[in-house]
Amino acid sequence: MGNPLITSNLLEDDREQLVESVRRFIERDYGFDARQRALAMAGGSSPETWRQFAELGWLGIGLPEDGGGLGGPMDQCALAEVLGSAGVVEPWLSSCVLAGSLLTKLGGPQALALLGRLSAGEQRLALAAWERQGRYDAFDVITTARADGDGWILDGRKTLVLGGAQADGLLVLARSSGAARDTAGLSLLLVPVDAPGLSRHGLPTYDGRQTAEILLTSVRVGADALLGEVGQAWPAVQAAIDQASVMLCAESVGAMSRCLTLTREYLQTRKQFGKAITDNQVIRHRLVDLLVATEQSRAITEAAAIALDGHDAARRQRAVSLAKAFVSSAGRRVGEDAVQLHGAIGMTDDYEVGQCYKRLAAAANLFGDAEWHLSRLG
Repeated sequence: MGNPLITSNLLEDDREQLVESVRRFIERDYGFDARQRALAMAGGSSPETWRQFAELGWLGIGLPEDGGGLGGPMDQCALAEVLGSAGVVEPWLSSCVLAGSLLTKLGGPQALALLGRLSAGEQRLALAAWERQGRYDAFDVITTARADGDGWILDGRKTLVLGGAQADGLLVLARSSGAARDTAGLSLLLVPVDAPGLSRHGLPTYDGRQTAEILLTSVRVGADALLGEVGQAWPAVQAAIDQASVMLCAESVGAMSRCLTLTREYLQTRKQFGKAITDNQVIRHRLVDLLVATEQSRAITEAAAIALDGHDAARRQRAVSLAKAFVSSAGRRVGEDAVQLHGAIGMTDDYEVGQCYKRLAAAANLFGDAEWHLSRLG
């Protein structure tokens, strides 16, 4: 692996200014109706909104300055929470976080050039790592990368490639040596989506994100497609997945906070027997439960974001799995309670709280569910 690129967190005041500017944009230009219109567009997101994200500098948050980025994991975490509150459908998590953090950890001139195009909004990348037989274990890889002359030939299938339907290029994790489930012998190659022999089938998830099924049939790429060292990709891939897991938790915290706000406002205006529903003490207790779960999730997510800055992989993995296991369960519970407190209207696609619940339910399974992360802790 090449020399990793360096990121550093902003000062707290600068981070607060960033968050406030993102909130103003969301309130003004990315409301629930705008999100629904983006979902209806080709690819399930708005190219214009993506361009605006790039112009505002958000695509580079958490990426190294040499690659056009700014700030570190804590700043990326703060941004993720606000984007999560709006349920953004643009491929920020897949391209800027998952692919971006992977390139940052790989380092080197090629990764730096890709980061520059990514943060400028000129290219969207997706990590094609997971396969059907591996479930959440991204290292369970049978897709092969075979050296051939001055290049590589790839064969295999990748599933649920987050952002794969919208990506311009794929970071394909393939086995160049070793047996399935070996963490050694995995290599990372950049493959354009229009490469001969590559086919992809878009698979939208029920919360509005876009994934893809990727089939590689004797796909030939040049020697320059290799990112990092041959057979040594796994440590960087694992660290990138951990970072994406933390940012997914932060997105979930944003969605939980939005659930709480929507539910409180609804119950304060809804009346039964001439009184607001919130006059009922039991209802107030349930709202407090939502608040406590949200604040606990925020605290454990921020602790995991802090652990991303260190060089202790075991400490990082423990902090990430603690956060993901907790937030997955808490998010589901908050979403279910919010929908229940809204009554029948909470189940409709035309009402925002239902969309928030879908985002939380989908996030609970992405990058490993609670059971998988508790197993990793063990």
